[in-house]
Amino acid sequence: MTGLPIHIRALQVVMLRLSIDPAWGTRLYAGQPSERVIDLSGGPYTLTDADLELIRAVDRRAWTTDRYRRARLVQSVVQEYSVTTAMMGVPVVDRFFGTAAFAHVLGHRGSMAEGFGDWVVTQASGGQRDIARLESTVCRARRGERPPGTGYVTRPGCEGVALPEGTLAAWQEGTATLGGNPVAAAAEGRRWTPPPLGKAIEHLLIERQASGGLGVHVLSAGVVGLLEFCRRPRSRSALNRQARRLRIGKKEVGKVLRRMLSEDMLIEQA
Repeated sequence: MTGLPIHIRALQVVMLRLSIDPAWGTRLYAGQPSERVIDLSGGPYTLTDADLELIRAVDRRAWTTDRYRRARLVQSVVQEYSVTTAMMGVPVVDRFFGTAAFAHVLGHRGSMAEGFGDWVVTQASGGQRDIARLESTVCRARRGERPPGTGYVTRPGCEGVALPEGTLAAWQEGTATLGGNPVAAAAEGRRWTPPPLGKAIEHLLIERQASGGLGVHVLSAGVVGLLEFCRRPRSRSALNRQARRLRIGKKEVGKVLRRMLSEDMLIEQA
């Protein structure tokens, strides 16, 4: 899709969004100026009058003939965010598909699951926010995706995260409480409230294993901070500056980076 002219890419995004977000479709068909701006990876594109005329030539009801498309998307998110769903409710998951955050995923060809994780953290507070951050991190580790580019990047399937003490144990408790079928639990309306979390911060490495499971390791604040920083490729100079911000001693920076590279936590992406 990225090799196509920008107006074609914009129209493709519009068609996808119309099939999922009918409320947005109503505003677009009404000609609301703000809804004509389409968020694309190459920059925003404003639909022209000719574009809008082309879209309006289609009966708006035709976009939503698949009545269950949005429900299937909700279900796929629930499967990856079972504990977050149980804390915040299915309506919150459904609301994501009517947001600018979801439109950004479409226009930038991003990961829906990761986009939801970034968004839902902004909707939560307290312990809910911390557990949602952990579940989002688990999702990223399982998917093991990294953006293209040259530089140092955290190895796909490897994620660092800093969370209040007890967050991991609470998430494991929630997962066990819901059982092995998160979609059925959501359909039954089962909810879960997290216990109070500690004040101390744990710095965790969550790693996808060859067996398909996840390994969890406690690391230093500096190493985990660098893992988070390198979710996208970084230059060596940027990595050095971030290490200093994380209070890794000037004489220790090279040693820490060599260790992270030798232990396959960081890789150099060409």
